[in-house]
Formats: sequence, structure tokens, C-alpha cells
Amino acid sequence: MTTMETRPVGTTKGFDRAWAEQALERARRAGEPAWSLDARRTAAEIMTGLEFPSREIEIWRRSDFRLLEASLPKLDAFAPASEVRDPAGLPARVRSRVADSPVESAVVVMGAGGVRWERIPASLAQRGVTVSSLDRAVREHGDLVKRHLGAQLAPGYDWYTAAGATLRNGGAFVHVPDGVELTEPVLLFHTLEGAGVTAMPRTVIVLGRGARATVIEELISDTADGIAFHNGASEVTVGEDAKLVHATLEEWGRNVYHYANHRVKVERGGELQWIQTLLGARLAKVHSYFDLAGPGAQAFVHGFMFGDERQHFHLHTLQRHIADHTTSDLLIKGCLKDHARSVYQGLIQVSEGAQRTDAYQANRNLLLSDTARADSIPGLEILANDVRCTHGATIGDVDPEQMYYLMARGLPRADAQRLIVEGFFAPVLDRIPLEHVRDELRQVIERKIG
Repeated sequence: MTTMETRPVGTTKGFDRAWAEQALERARRAGEPAWSLDARRTAAEIMTGLEFPSREIEIWRRSDFRLLEASLPKLDAFAPASEVRDPAGLPARVRSRVADSPVESAVVVMGAGGVRWERIPASLAQRGVTVSSLDRAVREHGDLVKRHLGAQLAPGYDWYTAAGATLRNGGAFVHVPDGVELTEPVLLFHTLEGAGVTAMPRTVIVLGRGARATVIEELISDTADGIAFHNGASEVTVGEDAKLVHATLEEWGRNVYHYANHRVKVERGGELQWIQTLLGARLAKVHSYFDLAGPGAQAFVHGFMFGDERQHFHLHTLQRHIADHTTSDLLIKGCLKDHARSVYQGLIQVSEGAQRTDAYQANRNLLLSDTARADSIPGLEILANDVRCTHGATIGDVDPEQMYYLMARGLPRADAQRLIVEGFFAPVLDRIPLEHVRDELRQVIERKIG
């Protein structure tokens, strides 16, 4: 089964029942409409009937969340949002990013308890564009949000997904109507300050027919003493002949456990450019699924992981071709040093009748130490007979001939290695649409190289 769902088997955890009751009461006090409360109740019933995902399940076998699961009852899932009046009250790294952003960009900053600060230019509303916290959108744009929230990501996927649907606190809603083109990116920031907290936001992005937009999500925090948990999700719809550029850039502190589900549906003639990076966190596990749902739909997915010390990154992708004449092109790169580990699991799935599918999947890994480990598990499921589908994976060390060439021209070993790693990541970095974001990621890479 492709989704690897965990079936309800009954459990006596208890803390999740207390979470569910508190989440429902908080949502009632906030004035959530009945349909949203009903969705939370359904998710709560599923959550309290599920065990934590078993490591006997294939997509969980290589990632160990047991330390987090033992700590969950001690984490504060209901920390206040700590709203601020202006960016001066935001964490320094987020504040600098906001300062560098275009003044016409919509900005939403989320923390452990919800949205902390928003900047929504009036010009967007004048064009019919909606950018807001998801909580406000549920109240003010309920009919539109109801059609998309939970439509692609069912709470029964696993315990963490059900918990996220029950405790949903924060998140953003972006809607670009038919024919509207945004010239400046929408910027979404997720932050965690300190330890002992959990955040469970949901992002919903909807592009109408012929719309154009760029959305950049950055996940940023400093390392703290103690576990923090970010359980995020996004549901994205790219309408007919629309084009979306979406980047998810993860730079959590080393105390953070990160779990995320991304679901994207691309309609007839739509185009998706998806960029994903994993650089921070103690342990990060991400499921990114892309549905090519209409004829002519296209998805181009590029990402990289760079782990050091004992970081663990696990990325699971699904390119699902449902309609005919669809295209997907995926390239994920990984670089590891020290005792870090990465796991990439990818599947190209071609449905019956999805003729003339053109799909590509590649995972390239570069190891900078003998103690680092990369697992690469690509796969194909093809039920149509007129397709072109290829996949491949490589794992290797730094090319000694390249090192010799650079060092023979006077570069120290560390500088030579840095140039090789930067060149390795360049195809992905070059696709990130904001120059200051590219520069920040290059600095992170340089720090990791040492």
C-alpha cells in the first residue's frame, strides 16, 4: 500500500486524550465554525485510537522517534502565540530575513502557539488575493478553506498526522484567484524558541486557473537545551495552467524533532517548481507527495540534505501520475559528514491509463567521512504501457582527482572540499528564487563543512 497507513489498534496513552479535549475547547473559545470543530473531533477520535507508527512499517523502519515519543507527554502543546506588534519582537534570524524581504511581499511568522506577526500589503486584497493565518481564514473564508483543508491529507495517515489535524495551531492560508500573477513572493516563517514545546501548523495554498505565485517557507530556530517538536503539514493545489514555485527551507536547531507531510495536486496544464532543503534539526522525517492529476501537468522537484555530527534526515517522495501526458523530474542531493545519516525513499507511480508519462527520479549522495551513511531506495510502479520512466541513485566519496587538481593549484584541503561541495549543491541552490536566501544557505553549508 503506497500510503503505508497505520490502522487503529487501540492504545492507552492518555495524554493524547487530554490534548484532544484541550484543543477542542480552545478552538471553541476562538470561535471556530462548526465544520472545523467537527473535523478536529474526527481527527481526535482517530488519534486516540492509533498507536505510534511501528518501526515494522517500511517507511518508519530507518527512523527512530522513540526518544521523542517518550518525551511527548512533557511537551507544551498549548503555548501562547506571543504575538508581536512589529518585527523587532521576532527572533533575530527571522527579523533579519523580514528586513531583507521585498516590501510588497506578504509575510506570516508562526511560532509554537500560532501566528506571531503578519504583514499583508493592501494591494493583494485589492486583487482578490488572500494571505492570512489559517485560523483567521477558517473564520473569514470558511467556504473556500473547507474545500481544501484536509482534502489531500487524511488524519488517518498515521498518529502524527491525526495529532496535527486535532491540535492544529497556526499555519497559513494563501489563495491566488484565477488569472492573477504575484510579482513578489509570499514569505512564511516557522519559528521555535527554546525547548519543551510543540508546534502543529498547517499551510494551505490554492492557485486558481492561470495564476502565478512564489511561496517560500523557512523553518528557523536556534539550538536549545531540551527537545522541541515541529509537526507540520501543507496541502497545495495548482490549478489549470497555473504555475507555483514553492520552497521549503529547514534550518531548525539541533534540539528539534521535525515531522512533516506535504501533499500537492497539479491540475491540467499546471506547473510546479518545488525546492526542499534539510539542514537543521536533530531528526527530520518528511513525506512529500505530488499528484499529476490533469493532462499536461508538470512537477519539477529539487532538494538537498546536508547532515553533520549525528543528524538524521529521512525524505520520502511520491511522484504520482494519474492523468495522461504528465511530466515529473526529481533530483535530490545529499551530503553527509561525521556520523550523520540520510535516508531517501522515492517512488514513481503511474496509474492505469496515464499514457505518455515522462518521469525521472535521481538521488545523488556525497560522503565526507567514513562514518556517515546514506540509504537510497528508489522505486517504480507502472500500470501503463506507453511511458518513459527512469530512476537512479549514487553514493560516493569526494573525487580524489578533483581534490588533487584544486590542491595542486594552491588551495588548502578544506577550501578544496568546500568548492567541491558547493558545486555539488549548485543545481539546487540556483533554483531558489531569492538571492539573500541562497546566500544564507551557502553560509550554512560553509559552516557545516568547517
